[in-house]
Amino acid sequence: MKIPADSFSLQDHLDKVYSTSPRKFVFAARTLKDYSIWQADFRTELTRLLGLENHPPASCIAEHIQTIDRGAYTEEKLSLDVGEGVQAPLYLLMPKQEPPYKPVLVFHGHDPSAQYCLGNYPDEETTRANLALDNNYAKALAEAGYLVCVVEQRGMGERLSDVVQDVFSHSSCRHLSFFYQLHGRTLLGERVWDGMCAATWLLSRKDFVGGLGCTGHSGGGTTTLFLSALDERIKSVVVGGYFNSFRGSILAMNHCECNYVPHLLELGEMGDIAALIAPRPFCAINGEKDEIYPVAFAREQFKTVCKAYELFNASDACQLSVHAGGHAYNNQVSRDWFSQWMK
Repeated sequence: MKIPADSFSLQDHLDKVYSTSPRKFVFAARTLKDYSIWQADFRTELTRLLGLENHPPASCIAEHIQTIDRGAYTEEKLSLDVGEGVQAPLYLLMPKQEPPYKPVLVFHGHDPSAQYCLGNYPDEETTRANLALDNNYAKALAEAGYLVCVVEQRGMGERLSDVVQDVFSHSSCRHLSFFYQLHGRTLLGERVWDGMCAATWLLSRKDFVGGLGCTGHSGGGTTTLFLSALDERIKSVVVGGYFNSFRGSILAMNHCECNYVPHLLELGEMGDIAALIAPRPFCAINGEKDEIYPVAFAREQFKTVCKAYELFNASDACQLSVHAGGHAYNNQVSRDWFSQWMK
């Protein structure tokens, strides 16, 4: 018998594992009581899986480093204590109008540093490329009058280990991902933890009104989604360039190691995770031509999210906004969403 040339390919096996493996928290709630039980149990398991169940505490004290006048707002750089002797760079963009402000927590994606979502670029070519993708979304929100707090994410910018690679913008994501996993933790969990600490600090201020918004693009969208699923202090959410299915995105092609959480698909798909946010306002921004987060899978998973919001009669509080471009944010959609829901 002649053996077909592709007999040793593992793709059929992988597809079968994905389609036949049970997921403990597939969204199936029929009542608000069912939802409440599902949400509590799922959050507990997701918290454990991310390595946050018994995370060492932090003081969440921030110390001022410098202030730069950016025209419509000032940009303060601070150092935030996130515990275990670790300091996280924060950038606070404060509008020059009188308080109170509406606060938004922001996470950058796989860029060389937080400076990219801040709109601070090293040259004209980089500026043009990033503005074409609306990658200056922290700056855009500050110019719209929001009090913006940007967290530089572990593995990028000033937050590197001694092992650095060039694949994803000179990052330490690979090293940190595997280091944390070997210690029963995850890089995504540590980024979520930093976000929780930043939220604690930001909400301790006296110059804001209303709830806390949260947004990020690409890798920043990842942190935004998981943080918002676990932390109800986040009251309005915009996830840019990330919402999808795990099957259609990070399992379908090469992605950074920081996207992978062992055992995650034993719990649920991305739509199930996003459903944990209900009924708080949730908007996903996706590009029709995004090749690394294909929009067809975003539409598929968004059906699950809609079911959760329907339970609360809050269908208007969830939105999948698809623009005509590729892997890009959308400043107008983000501003409109926060304007509508952050009262």
